[in-house]
Amino acid sequence: MRFGFHISISGGFSKVPDRVPDGCGTLQIFPSNPRGWKKKPLNKDDVEGFKIRVKEKDLSPVVVHSTYLPKINTPKKDLREKSIDALNQEIERAEALGGDYFIIHLGVKGGEIELLKDTLSRLKYRTIMILLENTCYSRFKDMGIIMKDFPDMGLCFDTAHAFEAGYDLRREDKFRDMLKEIDDHIGIDRLKLIHLNDSMTPLGSKVDRHYHIGRGYIGALGFINIFRDEYFSTLPGIMETPGCEGCDAMNLRAVQYLSQY
Repeated sequence: MRFGFHISISGGFSKVPDRVPDGCGTLQIFPSNPRGWKKKPLNKDDVEGFKIRVKEKDLSPVVVHSTYLPKINTPKKDLREKSIDALNQEIERAEALGGDYFIIHLGVKGGEIELLKDTLSRLKYRTIMILLENTCYSRFKDMGIIMKDFPDMGLCFDTAHAFEAGYDLRREDKFRDMLKEIDDHIGIDRLKLIHLNDSMTPLGSKVDRHYHIGRGYIGALGFINIFRDEYFSTLPGIMETPGCEGCDAMNLRAVQYLSQY
């Protein structure tokens, strides 16, 4: 498994690859400032510098995560139109950066399915694959209702979100039940990427709080179940764990250790 982290784009994209910790083989970034609607034009030299260093460091896949502001499930027409426009700008930037995957959160609640389908149908992409990520209240069978209409889109599996939604990754039997649900309703082959995050909140909390690998409620056993799985173990794993001095190195050591079980 290739491990990586979500990396800051502060100061320009060309600086990103050199922030990737030693021992990592992939990375994730935002396509722009994650807290602003307005996007600065891409600088050609900055983009080229990013792509050159990614290739030199053999970082693959390049994962781009949508920013915080777009709301793909809002019933407010003006906000949804603004969100669709923003996402299409972000996808265009992600493709210019040579991204392989573009991730969008897909939280399915009652009454939102048609809104979500309409939004996804209006996204414009050519060279990048859209991955829909489970949220802390997502059920995979509900995601499957939407994803069956978009066969060219894939799944990003977030460990913390799944646990917080009620999937007990610590128990092998429950983990296998979840895999069957994914395969039955989405197709396990459409799962392309894992977000490796422990959870600060307990099973079924529906509260999204990431924590350090093996130190939250999922614990070591949940990650061992993931790493032991024949399919999951072939996928890239991106960590979005809390930032602090030395924390990335600590979390990388943790996943490297647990993946050997």
